[in-house]
Amino acid sequence: MSEHPVRDLVEDLGGHLGSVAHVDRALTARDEKSRDITPRKFRGILDVDDPARMAFIDGGEATLEESSNFMVTLNRIYFSMFRGGRRIAPAGRSRVQFFASVTSSFEPGGSVRYGTRIYPHRPEDAAFLPDAATLSYKSTGQSMIQGSRITSLGRRFAEWRLARHVVESELERGDMLVMDGSLQANFDNEKAYANALYAAAMSKGVTLCGLSKTSRLVTRSGEHLLTRISEVASGVTFGRWYVEVAEETEPDNKGFVLATKLHPRSAYTFRFEVLRDQYNNMSWDQRDHVLGSIAANSNDVAMLGYPYGLIDADRFAQVRNDELGLYKGYLDTEMMRHPDGRKMLRHSAANGAHGHLNGVTS
Repeated sequence: MSEHPVRDLVEDLGGHLGSVAHVDRALTARDEKSRDITPRKFRGILDVDDPARMAFIDGGEATLEESSNFMVTLNRIYFSMFRGGRRIAPAGRSRVQFFASVTSSFEPGGSVRYGTRIYPHRPEDAAFLPDAATLSYKSTGQSMIQGSRITSLGRRFAEWRLARHVVESELERGDMLVMDGSLQANFDNEKAYANALYAAAMSKGVTLCGLSKTSRLVTRSGEHLLTRISEVASGVTFGRWYVEVAEETEPDNKGFVLATKLHPRSAYTFRFEVLRDQYNNMSWDQRDHVLGSIAANSNDVAMLGYPYGLIDADRFAQVRNDELGLYKGYLDTEMMRHPDGRKMLRHSAANGAHGHLNGVTS
């Protein structure tokens, strides 16, 4: 029995990671759609005199009540606009807010039906929210309320819909829209909203992009892709750069995937996507301008190399803890007025023991 189990663990792990023979190419559904990652494939990001006007969009949510068969959330979607580091005032409202209830029920055959109903915070929010008929989802799993993707359908669909509104009403040809996360749609009903945004961006001439702080992509040798790209980048002389990763990672992802470092002193490499039909029709000068524009917005000391527009969008889409308590109080009051209110609260209280124990023992 070893006296140093943690040291032994690290030794074994280091031996495993150090023994990998690098295959520097993304593991994708179709190998011919990925690109070799070599130092000569990297392109430096240069300063641009005329950065594109950009809109950044993000969504946030917080759980107000939760049980095994229902969940109530508060959701916010927000966009901001910048040119380089300069903020631009939008023409219309920049934030949409709504409540959502997600319920689940068993169906014959053992499947679970999830239903989401949304309630605009203000009447004017309703125009930017998804259609109720698209928010039903059937799962073959045996558990009830599960998985953040399923319970966040309302928020995710609203992000696509608000993004389309921003393209059609706030942006012009040559501008950019940057979404927090991938351009991939994960559910069948979600694809209709995503496709509507893709079509609007193509028609208007607005470059549609997505930036992800994390990525599950790996190389063909099983290494974390972004980490390995950072290692390969040690062989290039550029302080800021981008490199092509894959024209297509999965059939339902319409983005051309790149990896990028947006500031010389940044510690981070991000996954960056451009709508594939747009990227493939760009010249290298146009691609350089897209990356130069996003880099011009990535100089804030709060997080060097991460677009400040997304920091701003995240901040205003968040539901703060003090707000959470306030809205939860409103909800509990309304529940107590309902004939079945005590039953609702008993359902949610059944999930509260773990959190209570953490509060006692932490």
